[in-house]
Amino acid sequence: MTPVLSFSEVAITTNVRRLHEVAVPSEHRWAAVLSRLVPIRLLRDLILPITKTASCSKIYDAEHLADAGFETVILTGRVVDLESLGRLKCVAQRTQMVVVIDHFRHAELLSQCVGQSGLKIQILIEVDLGAQATGVRPGPDASLLATATALLPGLSLIGVFASAVDCGVERAGGETHEAMASIVTIAEHALRSIRDVSPECNEMIVAVSSARWLSKLDARIKCLAVSPFLNFNDEKHDAHQQHCVYLNATVISRPTLETCVIDAGRNALDAESDVCVCEPPGASIHHSTFETSTLLISGEASDLRIGDLVRLAVRNPERLLHQVRLS
Repeated sequence: MTPVLSFSEVAITTNVRRLHEVAVPSEHRWAAVLSRLVPIRLLRDLILPITKTASCSKIYDAEHLADAGFETVILTGRVVDLESLGRLKCVAQRTQMVVVIDHFRHAELLSQCVGQSGLKIQILIEVDLGAQATGVRPGPDASLLATATALLPGLSLIGVFASAVDCGVERAGGETHEAMASIVTIAEHALRSIRDVSPECNEMIVAVSSARWLSKLDARIKCLAVSPFLNFNDEKHDAHQQHCVYLNATVISRPTLETCVIDAGRNALDAESDVCVCEPPGASIHHSTFETSTLLISGEASDLRIGDLVRLAVRNPERLLHQVRLS
């Protein structure tokens, strides 16, 4: 059944090697940003041999990564409902969980979750970079949260977390070098205020979404959270490029000789301008509804029949990997 994801082992292996080459000489660690849609076999064979640390946003992703064998899983989303907290406790019995918070209630729920089990959940305080969506302001707010968190049983405060993913720099076309320096400065300010409470805190983890950030790494960053599926050639997007993740869709209609309709629309794809049809050659997206897309076809693609498969790639594969409808 489609739409369904497929993965290129060659492209993933290349990306993982390049990320390793970027991180290790700079004495950084890197956490692979992953989801449950990545088959366990690929996790174990291609990613685990290079890094034992993974990052995800949902508890069901964390369960999947623990099943694959990651030694440390960073959970960047908030865990607040009873079912998720119970599942988190079970995962924490199998792997070291590092959980991101930005409010005392988050810490309180996590402490209650582990109870008297003897488990230790490591805590990162997220820093607000100005978007006012998630994160606590550096300075007194971060220090107060650290003070309160440090008093709770079952928790170990280890440092700060900052995300460049939603800071708006890439959307605005901003200068990456200046943005990274600003992010690290804010995170370091928060880390200093937390150290006043917990001197052993020294972890600074920064999440990035584009290869553009990799050349701007700062020595103060201890760990980089980045997807092994990112597009290193993100200035280009063409059908001949080797991608890590593809979306396979089925032709469900041939309304004219020049068009066909596939069963993947805006529910599965990025903006139409960021999508390319890789196979067969000669096809391109004309427009999309929520559930379908109409392709303009020529050349080899003119032979497409109802029931044939079409392979697509998007500029941002992370969106594909977090589509609930593809699970």
